[in-house]
Amino acid sequence: MGYRELFLVMVSSILLTLLIIQINDHTAEGSETLQRLELEHTATAIAQQFIDEAKSKKFDAQVGMIDPDDMPDDFTPWNSLGPGWWESYPKFNDVDDYHNLNKMLYVTGTNIDMVSTNGVPFRARIKVHYVNQVKPDSAVNTETYLKRMTITVSSTWLPDSVTVKQVFSYFGVNM
Repeated sequence: MGYRELFLVMVSSILLTLLIIQINDHTAEGSETLQRLELEHTATAIAQQFIDEAKSKKFDAQVGMIDPDDMPDDFTPWNSLGPGWWESYPKFNDVDDYHNLNKMLYVTGTNIDMVSTNGVPFRARIKVHYVNQVKPDSAVNTETYLKRMTITVSSTWLPDSVTVKQVFSYFGVNM
């Protein structure tokens, strides 16, 4: 083998090495992206779980106890949203009981556990506010027929938190 062939073998080896390094870099980036997407999907599923729970509750604790003519003025006051002293999660009876809920959750596979410390840690923070029908993204300081639940789920494994919002209506049409 002459110098020319040796040179071609060396150049080919270098090019092959560079190609393998580039393929490994792209594979690693793809794996990280897939892991981040899976964590974001899990965070969204956690938020949706709280929304689904709240959908099974009454709009307000006062529903069924006050005269319809006194609605929405006699709903729970806007500055008193949250659970009563006698209520604790998960035994809430209405949507606004979730206000200021702050829960640590651990996810292993498809199991979400609020007690275990095994798995990926997520923190869910929930806020509930009355909102105006015209601008449901703005909280109002009065009682209305609409409440917006905002669930923010974060994890040390995620670069950004995931926020999901749901508007609940006294009339049963959730937005």
